[in-house]
Amino acid sequence: MTDRTTFALLLLLPLLAAGARAQDPAAATERLQALLQELRAIDAKAWAARQAALEQQCKAIEARAAELRAQASKLQEQAAAADAEGKAVRAEMARLQELQKLLHGAAPPKVEAAPKVEAAPKVEGAPKVEAAPKVEAPPTSPAPVADAPPAAATAPLVTWPKVERIFQDHCTACHEPGEKKGGLDVTSFASITRGGGSGRTIVPGEPDQSRLWLLVSQQERPFMPKGEDPLGPELQRLLRTWIEHGAAEGEAGSRAFLQAKAGKGMAAAAAPDAADAPGALPENLPAQPRHSSQRPAAIKSLSRSPNASLLALPGLQQVLLYDADLQPLGVVPCDLPHLETIAFANDGSVFAVGGGEAGRRGVAALFDVRTGKPLGTFGAERDVPLAVAVHGKRGLVALGGAGKRVAALHTADGSEAWTGAHDDFVLALAFPPDGALLAAADRSGVVKLWETDGGRLAETLRGHGGAVHGLAFARDGKLLVTAGADGTVRAWDPVEGKEIWKRAAHAGEAFAVAIGEGDAVASCGSDGRIKLHSRAGKELATSPAAGEWLYAVAFGSSAGVVFAGDWQGHVHRFDVKSKAKEMAVSVPLAAQ
Repeated sequence: MTDRTTFALLLLLPLLAAGARAQDPAAATERLQALLQELRAIDAKAWAARQAALEQQCKAIEARAAELRAQASKLQEQAAAADAEGKAVRAEMARLQELQKLLHGAAPPKVEAAPKVEAAPKVEGAPKVEAAPKVEAPPTSPAPVADAPPAAATAPLVTWPKVERIFQDHCTACHEPGEKKGGLDVTSFASITRGGGSGRTIVPGEPDQSRLWLLVSQQERPFMPKGEDPLGPELQRLLRTWIEHGAAEGEAGSRAFLQAKAGKGMAAAAAPDAADAPGALPENLPAQPRHSSQRPAAIKSLSRSPNASLLALPGLQQVLLYDADLQPLGVVPCDLPHLETIAFANDGSVFAVGGGEAGRRGVAALFDVRTGKPLGTFGAERDVPLAVAVHGKRGLVALGGAGKRVAALHTADGSEAWTGAHDDFVLALAFPPDGALLAAADRSGVVKLWETDGGRLAETLRGHGGAVHGLAFARDGKLLVTAGADGTVRAWDPVEGKEIWKRAAHAGEAFAVAIGEGDAVASCGSDGRIKLHSRAGKELATSPAAGEWLYAVAFGSSAGVVFAGDWQGHVHRFDVKSKAKEMAVSVPLAAQ
């Protein structure tokens, strides 16, 4: 039987089987058996030859398919390149149109010398611009220079209509009214500016402080758009510029924002920084304490003004103020039954006292440093706060304690701004100089960094093997130092959330930490010693043992003088520069 006959049988077999169904069953069965015998008789080489032919045919088809796919990929790349080139040309056309508007619109403010402007790239079909036409000033009295809009306000602006399509194309699948993941809806200007469940996603004028930008530019997780490739450079540039221009809905809002920002910038340049300006000092305050006791109370808090020679410590229903050499400057009455902790604001103009009645009530009380005038009480805790912090420019006061949370309140009206949960008692709080964060340390050994604008948790710092008792930010806000029950003092980068160095500073617990001039770091602990380190962690000095646990620490008149308070109500003065490294002792809370 030839190969042709064999494969003819294979092809005809289904037809023969179908015909057999229409014939006598016995005859059909006999016919099928005969066909099967013929198929079994086919040589194995014929089967192999047919298989090889089909394999070769399949490979040829697959090779052709691969070739077509390669051609398609190349065409897609060419199309993408053409799209990018087209976008670049359209962007150039848009710039030319904006330039034309500026040249033929309202006259720009008169300046002494205009910055040099590079020639725009040549675009086919675009009109050639030889030079900007001279615009005559209107025949009216010139406006004062202060009223002239800043240069940025006359530049091409990016407003909501120019970025809305980005959100529609890449974000609405997860962030629309029916499915607001993270509580965020991006389908309208009003909804996106409200923010999401973790607070505001956009800080106008500050893309690097805007969570939206950090996610889109993939600086923070979860990267956005979720499940897609990152936005292209042109779209990212557009979003960033929109935020820089105030994240406004229309041009009027954007221009107003830029004008206001420029005005603030000029005012800030003219005025000294709050941290550099001389701080407030008490004036005409009572010199003698209102209350005294036979046995002085423990000194568990000792605070120094960030920009004045002024120390404060809580006493019996009063706050005692001293200069940086521990000479009395005045007394501020505070009618709370118990005063636990005290902290100056970033600008030194006010201080906050954490106090109340144990197991019943806890508040933060604010006072004016210069006059001693009460500025109000804030919060409604169920126990005396263990930590307070206040920031004047941000208008916030924060308190924490046994309630296992941080509460931030507006100093303007006492309303609650936000709260942040902790797993254990909150023991220490601190704002950096700019107030963008609030550092909160707790008894579980964790330090949480909360964003003051909205209360979103920015970082969680872990490393201490026990409670974290003390916190202090450096003057530039780029260093956070902590003191813990494991006896270590640790330095952190608050932006990156990374530990920079750690030192086994105390034989026992480290209870407090402070940063002074030149970013010297002072700490004290249950070993009764004061330790000094440099900003880089180098050990500078160690005091003799005081014989008592030291709970609070603050710098004196210079980085070479450090004070620490103990359980018996003593204040120990450590003069770092003295050869003997001696400790002097005073008892400021004793009866006079």
